[in-house]
Amino acid sequence: MKILVIKFILLVAFASSEKVRFDNYSLYKIFPKNDHQISVLQELRNNEEKYDFWKDPAVVSEYVSILSSPQDKSQLESFLNQNNIDFVITQPNIQEIIDKENVATYTRNNLRNMTWTRYYDMDSINSWLDDLVSSYSVVTAVVGGRSLEGRDIKGIKISHGSGRRAIVLEGGIHAREWISPTAVCYIIDQLLTSSDRETRAAAADFDWYIFPVTNPDGYIFSHEVNRMWRKNRRPIGNNYGVDLNRNWNNNWLVHGSSSNPARNDYAGLGPFSEPESRSLSSYLLTLQGKIDLYLSFHSFGHLLLLPFGNTTEPLANYNDAMNIGRRAMGALSVRHGTKYVTGNIAEAIYLATGGSIDWVKEDQKIILYGS
Repeated sequence: MKILVIKFILLVAFASSEKVRFDNYSLYKIFPKNDHQISVLQELRNNEEKYDFWKDPAVVSEYVSILSSPQDKSQLESFLNQNNIDFVITQPNIQEIIDKENVATYTRNNLRNMTWTRYYDMDSINSWLDDLVSSYSVVTAVVGGRSLEGRDIKGIKISHGSGRRAIVLEGGIHAREWISPTAVCYIIDQLLTSSDRETRAAAADFDWYIFPVTNPDGYIFSHEVNRMWRKNRRPIGNNYGVDLNRNWNNNWLVHGSSSNPARNDYAGLGPFSEPESRSLSSYLLTLQGKIDLYLSFHSFGHLLLLPFGNTTEPLANYNDAMNIGRRAMGALSVRHGTKYVTGNIAEAIYLATGGSIDWVKEDQKIILYGS
């Protein structure tokens, strides 16, 4: 049985409980024209903590997105001009965008109240999951683990009978990527309510294990204090947080992560140092040998990424995985006009290790995968 793992790739540390504002922080869209410009942008990403890379330098055909504070804008623009790199400012004041974000509260016992044009906080998502359990006989509650602050990593299982292979959906491992839990919840809704024949068949043919928010502490913090928060809430000296998608025990701290706790890609004190990644991996081990598909949802960028992040060497079934991925992304393009880059992590963006899909691929012996 072939197994598929797919991860969709759709900052600053503050201990204060006061809401952080990003007035006059500017979002840059940058257009590298050659490999040298990609290289200097990658050096900037690796060496400068003050710039927040929303979309990393990867290939010449893809733009790069950087968020800069007002005090660092002139230095960034000087750097780009010196290297003859074209750019535009797409959002001169990101706080205005944050202020317009549509965050709603779910009303208990009213499943139709959950809509897909708004974001929801942690309590709303958990309440909705609870209502699904009480409303659908095919839905049961599951807990994928616990967070540093003691919260459950809540999920559900959708099952129409015994003996089925498993599909696992993981969302919200990066706290600020709010569209990730929303996308995962939308998939749950479609699996339970869609009248589309193929969707209903997929819902019935597999056991679905779905976790909309696998970083609950960080997700809450991003709603209540710092909209740009990415990591969990681990205190490390004067800093906070570990990047949970660099903390898995697969080539930990080899590429694309940092040992500096001030950085957004800080990988932690060791592999599985964080309860979120450690407990979720333990739960996944209870499904070993059953998983056919693992999807990890991220933003932003139009990327379908496959393991591994430590090498561009193709896997044994690389061609199969690429063909499946390209067909899936082609279907998205036909329906929505979106275009995705498909490839393994190292070839499509950059070398980056310690992520969930690499661990799932290797430790679960999953054959097909993607991100």
